[in-house]
Amino acid sequence: MIPLLKKITYSCLCVLFSVSMLNAKTLTVVFPFCPEDLNDQSSILFESLKNMTIEGVSIDSIQNVSSLNSMLDLNDDSARSSIKKFSDKRKSDYVLFSELSHSVGQINIEYKLYSRENNNFIATSFDWALYNSIHLSAKTLEKQLSLILQTKIIKISNVVALGDSSLNQITINFEAYGNSSSYAILRSLLKDGPYDTIATISTTTYTDTDVQPGTVYWYKVQALQDGFAIDSSTPVSAYITPENKENLDLDKVLSQYKKPEEKPQDEEQKALIKEHIDLIKPQYMNSVKLRIIMQVVKSYISRGQLTVLKDFDTVIMDTENNVVYFIKKNTYVVKLETKKPFDLLTTSNYDMELVQRLLLNAIAFGAQDGTIEVTDDEGYTAQLPLYQSIGIATTYFKEYKNWAGNTILWSTSNKEIRAKMKEYSNQ
Repeated sequence: MIPLLKKITYSCLCVLFSVSMLNAKTLTVVFPFCPEDLNDQSSILFESLKNMTIEGVSIDSIQNVSSLNSMLDLNDDSARSSIKKFSDKRKSDYVLFSELSHSVGQINIEYKLYSRENNNFIATSFDWALYNSIHLSAKTLEKQLSLILQTKIIKISNVVALGDSSLNQITINFEAYGNSSSYAILRSLLKDGPYDTIATISTTTYTDTDVQPGTVYWYKVQALQDGFAIDSSTPVSAYITPENKENLDLDKVLSQYKKPEEKPQDEEQKALIKEHIDLIKPQYMNSVKLRIIMQVVKSYISRGQLTVLKDFDTVIMDTENNVVYFIKKNTYVVKLETKKPFDLLTTSNYDMELVQRLLLNAIAFGAQDGTIEVTDDEGYTAQLPLYQSIGIATTYFKEYKNWAGNTILWSTSNKEIRAKMKEYSNQ
């Protein structure tokens, strides 16, 4: 016969265990959606997610949901009934979906948590991991889910980043919901990362002073608890408006035109140079007329209405709109609207080498008109001063000493800019 005290204790334990079982929630982890070459990393993450420990939640797993192949499928309203049938069949209170995708030097991870009671997704989370540390993402998610399922949600919202050119800094402000111990400020030069943590703060504002004018920076804010990222904001961008301090003197620029003709390396190059010059000679300006035009341009420059711009690194030709963009790396962009280089391209049987040479050798005359966004081949973005050009002067040989009789002028076809120049000439 069991003593009375033991009977009472045993009964209490049974009751507590029964209540615990009744209150326990079930979470089904679905194998992450991923491209084939990330299958190994997905398997590691899957095993880590299965082994999470969340108070009051029992976790099982499944390799896939046959009707779904990616996160895009989850966003389809028709998928909601399939997910509900799946959770009903398995008696899962929650279903966790995840997807892995490539980024530069890292893996991006997206999580979505479905609630059978709500028949909806109640949480979406984004994370990233290095290829050899994908398992750490499960530890972060474990913390997040523990808070979400105990309704202790921490959220970052209304993130705003503003550049201040006068102070050469970018300030990030945000709102936080819930009790976070601190916040991490993350920064990248690419929207999709990788992101570096540049600061850990306890307030909801941060000022980044380590910035370069013109460079576009992307920021994320993470809410931290016990060192784990509980919520991560969507990225926002900001930049400091750059100022082109280059103010070239036209006389000084022209005084540098002292170079002789380029000597051909062989007979083939000699023939090519002759062919090019024969092709462009009809466009050479009369030297007297050219000097008169230069004097007029100098009057605009002296009044601050035009700027002299040269030594471009890149030229982009927009054939659809007859626009040429001259780019001086990390400095400025000049926009010239004209058909002339495109006509030459056609006449020369699409000799891009000739046209690019003339454009890169050009001196441009332009008026600043705000900024323009430039993105390079690697995805890095800059906001540079934009100049609307009234025209360019160029020679076949760079800084050629006989420039006066061997210069081509291509003027803008933009009627508004022409009218503005006419207005300036009457002042």
